[in-house]
Amino acid sequence: MHAEDGKSLETGKVAQALSATCYRVTFTATQRLDLPAYLGSTLRGAFGRAFRALACPSRIGEPCPIPSQCPYHLIFESSPPPDSEALRTHEEIPRPFVIAPEWRLAPQGRDARLVYEPGQELSFGLVLMGRAQEFFPHFVVALREMDRIGRGRRAIELARIEAVDASGASSRVVYDAGDNVVRGIGSPLTLEDCAREPIPRGPATIEFITQTRLKHEGSWARAPEFHILFRRLLGRLSSMARFHCGSPLEIDFKGMIELAREVRLVRNDTRWVSWSRYSSRQDKKMSWDGLVGTATYEGDLAPFWPYLKFGEYIHIGHGATFGLGKIRAGADAARRPPFRVDSP
Repeated sequence: MHAEDGKSLETGKVAQALSATCYRVTFTATQRLDLPAYLGSTLRGAFGRAFRALACPSRIGEPCPIPSQCPYHLIFESSPPPDSEALRTHEEIPRPFVIAPEWRLAPQGRDARLVYEPGQELSFGLVLMGRAQEFFPHFVVALREMDRIGRGRRAIELARIEAVDASGASSRVVYDAGDNVVRGIGSPLTLEDCAREPIPRGPATIEFITQTRLKHEGSWARAPEFHILFRRLLGRLSSMARFHCGSPLEIDFKGMIELAREVRLVRNDTRWVSWSRYSSRQDKKMSWDGLVGTATYEGDLAPFWPYLKFGEYIHIGHGATFGLGKIRAGADAARRPPFRVDSP
């Protein structure tokens, strides 16, 4: 879905620069799988290992000799350039991809498990932003090499990858393991495309589908005030645009945040939910908390709508790379997902 020629938003260059492409990745279990109820961290870890083995010339534990040219470092361990004025005090910047498995809170509790029998399919969403879209063939090969997962390192095989349109109504296969051929890439979604989304009349609802962690003034926000939500989204969009899309986000940041303060949180149906995950990088079990549920807002949402709709795809807050911070915005938010990933 490309922007029409001659049309642009007040956001200037970013209307062309800020873009994302959505895919659905499907594996087949070749052994019985015993997996956590939420697969984001598990999939990210397995993918990262495969991607590094494929693309990085360094050995585990050694620094990469070509970090500015290494696909693994550019995509998976993104850092600001040494001469960058923006985020120069940050060691890392947001990764330009999201691994987005479906997740529902299991009645058995946060440590519930999912079992896949041999032959059963496991699917999840994959979103590539900015320059990561150019590395799609690298993602395909890394996913193909991702042959073991979860407890006991049980075997899986990549079956297919589909490009999914923004509405989720249609898809096309861009890779099939049967012939091992990559058939192009998906059509990028731009901020300008999102500006065409209809704005709800009256109050609008944002659903926090996976745990959303919004840091404000040094602590996690327990109530999703709109200005806090928009600050975090705007920061993520700004970093993506500058470091992964080739152009800064040219808007009045201070003015937009002040305008966001005028949007009121009139109903808060979120709850604070805990979830634990194992971090292979830190070799320990970590507990993650965040907001899940819905929040209703009143006020002029028109200036923020393209950003909120784009945020449905790239997620928001801490842990977005492995699927946390998935939101859905609109009067019918609870019924219309941006794209669907079938659960087993």
